[in-house]
Amino acid sequence: MPAAQQRAQRDPSRFTALALAVSIIASPAAADHAHEVTPRPLTVAIPGGALQDTLQRAFFGPFTAQTHVGIREVAWDGSLPTLQQRARSGADVADLVLMDDSSVLIACRQGLLLPLGADAEPAGNAPDATGRCGRDALRTTLVLAWDKSRIDVAPGWAEFWDVARRPGRRGLERGPRGTLEIALLADGVPADEIYAALGSPEGVDRAFRKLDQLKPYIVWWTGPADATRIMQAGGVLMTSAPSGDVQVADLAGHRDFAAQWQQSISTLLSWAVPGRPPAERSPSGSVPSDRVARAGALLAFMADPARRAAFAALDPAAGPIGTLPPGLPAPAEDGPATPQHLHEALRQDDAFWAGHLEALQARFDGWIGQPAGAKPGP
Repeated sequence: MPAAQQRAQRDPSRFTALALAVSIIASPAAADHAHEVTPRPLTVAIPGGALQDTLQRAFFGPFTAQTHVGIREVAWDGSLPTLQQRARSGADVADLVLMDDSSVLIACRQGLLLPLGADAEPAGNAPDATGRCGRDALRTTLVLAWDKSRIDVAPGWAEFWDVARRPGRRGLERGPRGTLEIALLADGVPADEIYAALGSPEGVDRAFRKLDQLKPYIVWWTGPADATRIMQAGGVLMTSAPSGDVQVADLAGHRDFAAQWQQSISTLLSWAVPGRPPAERSPSGSVPSDRVARAGALLAFMADPARRAAFAALDPAAGPIGTLPPGLPAPAEDGPATPQHLHEALRQDDAFWAGHLEALQARFDGWIGQPAGAKPGP
C-alpha cells in the first residue's frame, strides 16, 4: 500500500481538502488524459521580504512538487484598506492572502472574505466569531533595527526619538497598527498599559503628539521588502522592521544592522480566502465555492506537522502558531527567537485592533497628510 494511502487511513481528515481540490482542478476529461492537463495555478498574496523565501521553501515548492499545482506569488501590503479598495473597484486579489488577524476579523464581518467552514478555527487571540474566515498561519515580530556601524550600544524606542543625540533618519511602517504602540512605548507607557491608553482619546492624542516630534525625520515603509530596501540603501540610522528582514538587509546590502528585541511587537498572521468581486459573482449573487476548495488544498498541506516543522526550522522568529511535533530542536539561546525574546515581546491585541483599526487608520491618514512642523536635520 502506498505511504500516502496509509497516512490517509490513519488520519483521513488531513487529506480531505487536498483530494477535493485536486478533483475540482481537473475536469472529467482530464482524468482520462491527465498528462495533457496543466492544473490551474493558485495565486497567493503575501507581503514579500524574507518571509516570502521561507514560505516558498517550506510550503509552496513542496506543495507544487506533490500536487503539480503551481503557486503564483503576488506581492501586496496585507492591509485592510487595500482589500477594501480592490473590492470596490471589482479587482481580484488572490486565491489566498496573508493578513494580520485583526484585519481578517474586520474583513470577514464586511463580507470580503469567505468562510472556511463551520469547523474552521478562530483566527488569533480574538474571541470574535468572525474568526471563521481565517486559519492561523504564523507569528512575525517587529523589532528596532539599528546601524551598528554608527551606534555601538543597542538603542531603545526612547533613543529612537532622540534625534539631537543621534541625528539621522528613522524608519517606521506607514500605518497605525504597530506604529502607535511604538510611539507610546517611546513615551514611557508600560507595555501592559498600551491598549488601555490607545482605547482612550487622551492616549491616542498622546501617541500622535509623540509621532509629531519625529515626523520630519521619518522614512515610511509599506511592507517587509520596503523595510529591507531602506536598510540596504543606508537611508536610515534606525528603523522598525520585521525581524527576519534585518539579516536579509545585511547580507544583500553589505550593511551591519542588528535587532533590538526588547519592547519588540509580536503579530499573529492568518491565511484567508478573498470573496469574488461583484463582477465575478453569479446572477444570484452567490460566490463560487471552488476557490475555498482549491485554497483548502494548500491550507491542508501547510497544516501538516512535518511542513510546519520545516518552516519553523527555516525561520524560528516567524514560527507557525500552534504545537509542533516533538523532537524539533529548541531555538538557540543566542539566536533570533529565544524563548525569552518571544516572551518579552508585546503581543498585539487583535480584539482591540478589530474594533479600532478603521477609526485609527482614518486619523493616521489625515495626520500623515499634514505638513511636519519642523525641518529634518542632516
